[in-house]
Amino acid sequence: MYRFNLWFFKDVLIVKNINELKKMQCKAALWITSTFQTSPSNGIEAIAGLIPITLHMCKLNSRHHLRYGSIPSSHAINSLLDSQHAKNHPLHKVAISKLTDKQRSNLKSPIKDVNKCLNGVRDYYNLLFSLFSPGSRVVDHFSSRFSFHSLPSLSNEDLFHYLWNLNQAFRSSQTSSHNITIIADGGIKKSQVATVVAYIWTDNSIIQHLQVNLINVTSIEAELMAIRLGLIPAIEKENIHDIIIITDSIATAKKIFESKTDPLHMFIPVTSAIDSFFRKDDRNKIQFWFCPSKAKWPKHKLVDNQVKADNHAPIFPSKELHLFNKKKECDNILYEWQDSFMTNPKRGQCFFDFEDENQKVIKPTYAKGSSWLPSIGFTNLLCACFTRMTTSHAPIREYQQRFFSHLPISCSCGEAEIQTQEHIVIECDIYDPSTCPCNIIINSFVHFLVDNPSAFSFDNG
Repeated sequence: MYRFNLWFFKDVLIVKNINELKKMQCKAALWITSTFQTSPSNGIEAIAGLIPITLHMCKLNSRHHLRYGSIPSSHAINSLLDSQHAKNHPLHKVAISKLTDKQRSNLKSPIKDVNKCLNGVRDYYNLLFSLFSPGSRVVDHFSSRFSFHSLPSLSNEDLFHYLWNLNQAFRSSQTSSHNITIIADGGIKKSQVATVVAYIWTDNSIIQHLQVNLINVTSIEAELMAIRLGLIPAIEKENIHDIIIITDSIATAKKIFESKTDPLHMFIPVTSAIDSFFRKDDRNKIQFWFCPSKAKWPKHKLVDNQVKADNHAPIFPSKELHLFNKKKECDNILYEWQDSFMTNPKRGQCFFDFEDENQKVIKPTYAKGSSWLPSIGFTNLLCACFTRMTTSHAPIREYQQRFFSHLPISCSCGEAEIQTQEHIVIECDIYDPSTCPCNIIINSFVHFLVDNPSAFSFDNG
């Protein structure tokens, strides 16, 4: 699909190319599930964890549009965008901003989609920022000046010893005027409003209490903003050599120093502040300590309670940060797939709707190996039998009658006029009744297939 965005954009969809890609993906799903070629494409693709190719292309296309926010100011594409996205580049005579309303409505170009996407985003990549270049990064010069302390495991014994060490580190930091401790936390409400709080401690008292509300951000951005909120004013104080940052998201803190992290504008103030802090004095150090919210450590609980208690109303309209835009687009595409899947006839007219251990209907997803494969991917035979059973495209007489109408359709057990998938699993006397599922939880059906390997398989096995 290299450079597919040249022909896949709004109002101009090349049906022939898309159909070719659909056929290709269907073959991949058939290979993964080892099932019949006549099996419903949407059904087996969902079981295999393959999102419909058109939705996948939409996701890739939207991410491609976002990447235009990272291109250098000298890039020729800037001259074709609106003036607000041109990065001071001279506009071309056919730039979006120079077109009339009628010309814009008639325009069919990926540039139009790119411009629309960038209009809703307020935070772009900055790939050329000097501190993100190899050889100039904080980790390249000061790798020994920062450290991370994480919980070894979730056992009560490890948690007890870890909190003891955390208490010791906090107390020692409060005994010197050259040390300072920041306790930071961020959380997002259902209204998409994030509350970010940071307490700055020194000499066993809070010297600064900071709070900010954000909208349209991800949890990573909220936690990063909490660290930034406390770290920058702490670094600006005189004669500070040792800073301890306590957070419940140590993974976010590590992203500040990871070279593979996409350098958003939100990282730039934090990275710049840390770099200047380390260059100011060779004694300067920063420690990051992980404090899980469930530990209810008193100092962190103060911050956590304030985050949870805050109820600011969302402010609309508001542009979105880059990571939030990516997450929202992925979520919307996933929801679209899940909603359409339940009513799509191409998933199979007899598709079994299973439930998970929480008694919720299983919906398709492409994350973590799909919704079905983790339960059935132990052997190829089990995966094949499960897929045949789920789609009802199996060596059973109900399905065989579609091709051989002269053959009998009744079950050999003599108890059913039509041998269906439901009859085999729930009622058929050929199989041990004790192995029959008593509910529609997926694991019950998997156990039935394991205990009855001849079910939904061929006689030659």
